Amino acid sequence: FMGLVGLLALVCVATFGQHAFAEDVVQEDQRLIALDQKFHADYGGSIQLWKSGDDKLAASYVVKPLEAEQIENAVEVVGWIQAEFKRYPAGFIQKYGPKKFVLANEYIFKSAKAAEKPYSPAFICEKKQDSMLVTVPSTITPSTEILARNALHQTLFAYLLWDLPPKDSLIGLEHWKTIQSDEAAAETGPSIWFFKQSNQREGLFKTFWEPFEFAQINALAKSDPLLKQRVEIVQSFLHTLDPQFNDAFWQTLATIPESQRTICLNDLADLHSADQIKSDVEIQDDIRFIEKTWGLKVIWEPGSAAPPMPVKVRLEYSYLTDTKLSEFKQFIHLVREELCSYPEQIVAKLSVEHIYVLDTFTFRGAKIAGQAFSWLPRISFGYGLSSFDPKTPSSKEFFLRTIHHELFHLIDNQFSVEGGPIFGSNWNSSNEESFTYRLGQPKELDQPAFYKENIKRTGFAERYGMNVASEDRASIYGRMMTEDKSFFEQLESDKILKEKTEKIFQFFQLIKQDLAIDSSNAFYTKLEEIAARVGRCGKSQDGEHHGD
Repeated sequence: FMGLVGLLALVCVATFGQHAFAEDVVQEDQRLIALDQKFHADYGGSIQLWKSGDDKLAASYVVKPLEAEQIENAVEVVGWIQAEFKRYPAGFIQKYGPKKFVLANEYIFKSAKAAEKPYSPAFICEKKQDSMLVTVPSTITPSTEILARNALHQTLFAYLLWDLPPKDSLIGLEHWKTIQSDEAAAETGPSIWFFKQSNQREGLFKTFWEPFEFAQINALAKSDPLLKQRVEIVQSFLHTLDPQFNDAFWQTLATIPESQRTICLNDLADLHSADQIKSDVEIQDDIRFIEKTWGLKVIWEPGSAAPPMPVKVRLEYSYLTDTKLSEFKQFIHLVREELCSYPEQIVAKLSVEHIYVLDTFTFRGAKIAGQAFSWLPRISFGYGLSSFDPKTPSSKEFFLRTIHHELFHLIDNQFSVEGGPIFGSNWNSSNEESFTYRLGQPKELDQPAFYKENIKRTGFAERYGMNVASEDRASIYGRMMTEDKSFFEQLESDKILKEKTEKIFQFFQLIKQDLAIDSSNAFYTKLEEIAARVGRCGKSQDGEHHGD
């Protein structure tokens, strides 16, 4: 027994020694040392890492310290903090901000009722320690950055309010509760979250730093006197701390940067730019047929709303005019022929609201040919036709694939369920064991570098499918449904791609069973023909192999 106790003691000492060594490696990383020096020079604070000997923090939290492989993410998170603090008036952070920013991979409150995985990224106010605790996520995605920057402002305001008496001031909690708007009277839907944020002191302050949200707050305040009071009280409180928080400062914050603007490229003063399209009998007949069959609205006229992209970065768009009547006419007929071949049972379940048919559709500087807006309460999708040339077979084939590609995203989102053939690990298991999709990796490579690294991979209809499983499936489906020649040539030797394609057939068979779609349906008849052709691929090679 004593031998076992001694052995356990040695194991504990060894484990502690390993953690201590790992902490030392991270603490001594030159990138973090340089960051700390720069942060101290700019803002008077320090960037620190949580250490196992920090008794004050250990009393309140279970902490998972940073590991060496998370240093790059730590550098990125600190970069976000620095970028946001630059937006504050000169000297404000030095005077009123935290003196220490303590980084760790996880902070879990010991008082938490359930041992749930903590939200990351997150910032936690520890005013008594003159600190802000910063979680560094193991994986960083574009949405991680947006959430982190917003959370930073909210936590900083909590830090400013920490030791403020609840009474005797307009921004004190006691008075604040008297000017909160009635949440029960708010509209339901996504806006309710925004409304609730504006009712909290920290939440309202956070919205000031996102120009689209700030503009919405200012617009709502014109008809909501309580919200107007809350905005004025927060701004007045900051002005008492630093006079640089003046009208000019708030106007600057409310100005949408060029990099985030939505730009319509149509000449909206020309009220007759699409008169020929409007009067074209065949075009309008196709549009009416699509709208009636799918129960949706085709958005195509110049002056219509911008496509509803989810992230506020630069979006340039235009709708087609009479100068591209021929392109519009041929594309909308393609859409009619392809979309209206789908079973009405599937169409009804999808409940699509809009199809956007655009000319220019440029997002983050990249031209978009097709986009599924699957995050909307009622899904929609859109096409950008700036490069569509119906006289060129390759262009027509590309947009034909695009029609099915984007539609598959909606079908995938609606019908794929846990345990199904294309869901999660059931899909991923078909890939080579060493392969991981690009998006969501701890350190994402840019597309060209990732494609180069995986150039010899099999199992993909397009390189684009290597980014994420949903694009992998949609790219296979688009090629499959248009019976792409190169795709079927690849199937002759690519067993992984064939296995994935067969899983998509299985997926559609389950939909057919669930919705009681008749086997004689034209869509499923075509699907059966394609499935039979896929099944024949590689048979000659298999026969030769077995004969050896």
